[in-house]
Amino acid sequence: MSRKEREREFFAYHHDKFRRAQVADPFFVLKTAFFQKGKYGRQVQLFESELKRGEDIYIEFIDIIRDESGKEQGIEPAYADRALFKCKANPYYAEEYDVKEGTNSNGDNYLAYTVPLSELMVLMPDGSEITHNLYEKRKAEAPKEQVTLSVFPDFEEQFIPKLKEKTEELSLDLPSEDESMAEITIRDFAAIMWKQPVSSKTWLNDLIKQQ
Repeated sequence: MSRKEREREFFAYHHDKFRRAQVADPFFVLKTAFFQKGKYGRQVQLFESELKRGEDIYIEFIDIIRDESGKEQGIEPAYADRALFKCKANPYYAEEYDVKEGTNSNGDNYLAYTVPLSELMVLMPDGSEITHNLYEKRKAEAPKEQVTLSVFPDFEEQFIPKLKEKTEELSLDLPSEDESMAEITIRDFAAIMWKQPVSSKTWLNDLIKQQ
């Protein structure tokens, strides 16, 4: 997917937010946020050509994926919640923001202004707006989703049903009753995880060989 196609995909993601906020023709851009020496908090760079339009600028922040040589390979959302930020139109941008001059890849000169993220608004899913500081505060106070990480599969749900399926297909010397989890030894577990017939249980080794 090309960069332009990816940008259109990002824009389309926020369609409902724009609709609820009654923004018919939003000026939407993708930007990267950065820290700058001597500045508090993260900053965003906006070009004079963007600011002098006199429109609110809607921004989704991205991370740029690069290969070992530094060549751009793609872009990904910088925020897990896909937050949409808004830089209000400011006719006094040239007086209020730091500016730097540069030259683009075409050899054209440009002016870029550094805007603190703390000055941005955040457009919420319902179309309302909150300050960046309130957004950060809510994010910090939000309960963290508890995720239990384990290398152990749920044997009752994953492995035992497979055993029962195999018993219908194979004629093996299986125990007359399903073995409980208390009967599964570390060696049995290793056999299951490695898919190697190293268990001391013949019937379990036979099942593994049939995988």
